[in-house]
Amino acid sequence: MTGVTRRTPQGMLHSAVDAFVDSTRAVVDVMASAGSGALGVLPPPVPDTVTRMLTSMRRLAEQVPSITAELDVVVNEVHAKRLSIQALQAELAALDQQLEVLEKSLVPVQGWSRQWNRLRRSLEEALPEER
Repeated sequence: MTGVTRRTPQGMLHSAVDAFVDSTRAVVDVMASAGSGALGVLPPPVPDTVTRMLTSMRRLAEQVPSITAELDVVVNEVHAKRLSIQALQAELAALDQQLEVLEKSLVPVQGWSRQWNRLRRSLEEALPEER
């Protein structure tokens, strides 16, 4: 697979988040340029309000926390939980194998116990009681 880049779901998520943030910033820039063109036409209180709104939106877009790092943590945690479940499944499989061996080894003992009880009963029936 030389020369072929495989995109992981994590990498695609990073790209999607980056594209979303870039698009949000682009929308803010377009609104700012459109708003600044309209500022000369509108009455004085409106341009100040629009300018404050656009400034707030720009700050908000710049302060967007990096969701990527948080998602990395969540993905790693999910992976760790899956690994712990797989380890638990392996432990349970080993325990099941041990119980299977124990069960198979107890079957002859169980048969011997039944034979002993039959022998004991037949002896009790055949021999007279002691007085």
